[in-house]
Amino acid sequence: MKIRPFAEFETELPYDGVEGDESVDFEEIAPAGQNIAEAWTAILRPLGYEVSEPIQDDHGWRLNVRDGRYRYELFIARVFDSECHLHAKEAFGLFRSKNFPSFLTQLNSALNADPRFMNIGWSSSLNDRTTTPTPVVE
Repeated sequence: MKIRPFAEFETELPYDGVEGDESVDFEEIAPAGQNIAEAWTAILRPLGYEVSEPIQDDHGWRLNVRDGRYRYELFIARVFDSECHLHAKEAFGLFRSKNFPSFLTQLNSALNADPRFMNIGWSSSLNDRTTTPTPVVE
């Protein structure tokens, strides 16, 4: 089994980044993708996951996801109006998750069922241009 934790996808959610220029104070600059992170929080919570509120990062937004004693981290970056990237990883604590492939499969199914997200392709790294429609390949 091969896990492909990187994804590219498109969305029709409005672009919500605040770009910097001379009229915008540096503290008010925010990367795009907060609305995507908020949508994913709303998607994952009914599936039984504990999900943090979106956390602003330098180039995107992070979600901390918990499934009982297992923890995952989703990093969402919106590159252009509709092009977005995801990096999912295990947040290692005391226990290494055997559920990570199942988590990614559930996330993929939920995103594919939501009409706001489309053209989801999973890869093994950011530089891997070979994508698959699922994050777990046998």
